[in-house]
Amino acid sequence: MQSLIEKYRTILVILAICAVLLIGYVLKKAGEPPREEPPFTAIAEVEKSKKTENPETETAKSPEKVYVDVKGEVVNPGLYEVRQGDRLKFVIDKAGGFTKNADKKLMNLAVKVTDEMMIYVPKIGEVETTPQSLPSPVSSGTESGEDKLNINTASQAEFETLPGIGPSKAATFIQYREENGPFKSIEEITNIPGIGEKTFEKLQEHIFVQ
Repeated sequence: MQSLIEKYRTILVILAICAVLLIGYVLKKAGEPPREEPPFTAIAEVEKSKKTENPETETAKSPEKVYVDVKGEVVNPGLYEVRQGDRLKFVIDKAGGFTKNADKKLMNLAVKVTDEMMIYVPKIGEVETTPQSLPSPVSSGTESGEDKLNINTASQAEFETLPGIGPSKAATFIQYREENGPFKSIEEITNIPGIGEKTFEKLQEHIFVQ
């Protein structure tokens, strides 16, 4: 028996050392706090948000394109593609600007353009009127009647030509349109402070939207 132990002493020592190291490794791991893995649902939500973020951003960066017809005293009359809500000045500049014969004082360059709008720039002396009574851009309202006022393009002076509308009420039309965008229907004017049902009844035969 003694000879057998002497023969395998080296092997027994190696096994003992390995056992000690293994026990030490196990004890060390047992003393470490458990590692938390993120829940699967949280990972799924993060991935979903990454996938949906870009399309929404792209949509927000792509304003609606509209077409307007520019006629009269501009350098390059024609049909132009612009962005919804662009000012009239931007459209005139895109058409090459006014000619030397254009009656520029009759044009309201701050007006926002809408789809299918026709913009006519008259010659000097062509229109016998004052800037306050001339429509800014002329809108082609064949379906609604030429005798009606397009409240999406009208200037303050034009609003004042409506029955019962003075300077202060006309200003509220402009302010509402600037803050809320083009009118969707003529009934929407009742949302303007000071414009009630009685006023609407007086105006409905004189206005339209386009």
